[in-house]
Amino acid sequence: MKKKQVLLALTAAAGLGLTATYSAPAAKAAPLHNISVSMPSSDSYIIKAGKLNVRTEPNHKGDILGTISSEQKVTVNGFANADWAQIQFKGKKAYISTHFLMKTASQAKTEKQTAFYAPTPENGKAKQLSSGTEVTILGWGFSENGGFDFTWAFVDYGGVKGYIHTKDLQI
Repeated sequence: MKKKQVLLALTAAAGLGLTATYSAPAAKAAPLHNISVSMPSSDSYIIKAGKLNVRTEPNHKGDILGTISSEQKVTVNGFANADWAQIQFKGKKAYISTHFLMKTASQAKTEKQTAFYAPTPENGKAKQLSSGTEVTILGWGFSENGGFDFTWAFVDYGGVKGYIHTKDLQI
């Protein structure tokens, strides 16, 4: 990840659902498409934009159903792709940009022995975490275009922030 992306990861991140289709490593992550990630219904996210458009489709061409204000909480039902989160808005399925979401922290455990990279997968030193190690999920890695890279989970382990392969985590 680039330095700018690492800084973004520290300030804006969104949720973790572990039923994802994975792609390229974060170092050369291409935009991910056609990803469906299921989310626990209790996961809350905070809007980090002045006013965020809510759309009928997971793209900028979808009709605008309304807006959500900064600091408002939403529940994400899943991701349509790396750039769009699916929500319920006024009783309808709708989409918001992931670029303006920040996930509230949640706990997870490593499913097996896995590498923990801090500060980034490219520039970090890998530490091995044993199976069952608890970490706090802060969000996702970022793709080249600033959307999410679901291959990497951004976590806090013992006060150190870094990355673990998402496939190695369990909620």
